[in-house]
Amino acid sequence: MKFNSVNPATSASAIESFEHTRGIRLPKDYVDFLLNTNGGQLNPNESSAEIPNWKTLLVQELFGITEDPSHSITNHRFTNFSDYVHQVMLEIGYDPLGQKLFMDLREGPNHGKIYIHAMYSSPNDPIVIDDTGFEDDGDYEQAQLMHVVADSFADLVAMLGTAPSLGAR
Repeated sequence: MKFNSVNPATSASAIESFEHTRGIRLPKDYVDFLLNTNGGQLNPNESSAEIPNWKTLLVQELFGITEDPSHSITNHRFTNFSDYVHQVMLEIGYDPLGQKLFMDLREGPNHGKIYIHAMYSSPNDPIVIDDTGFEDDGDYEQAQLMHVVADSFADLVAMLGTAPSLGAR
């Protein structure tokens, strides 16, 4: 994984405040990433992975916790989902086409799973995301476009390459 630029460092207290405000718990591997790298702009040509049953994933940016709303997990809201799904599906980045990466924050076996909202791909059949808690047809329709990328954030990082070229703090 190669960063062209990284976000300013964040703190454990900023992460705890975000978790408290959202009423969620971030997975430890993602917290470690926020504390050590805090996201940034990646070089998609050097930050890619082959995704089984889909295609190549290129990553343009991974969000952190920053003052700049365009680069922070604190400010992104995917309005196609209901409030409940917005609360438990955290937007963590995007690819060069603008397809968004999400982390599942529902407690249970899916906690920490990473998905891409594959809006430029055919809907998956059958649905690949557990729709527990989805409240309406709009949620279900959007969930059909979610494709599992990795079982955890650590798995995503390992697929993209473990050593950032910038940003290790």
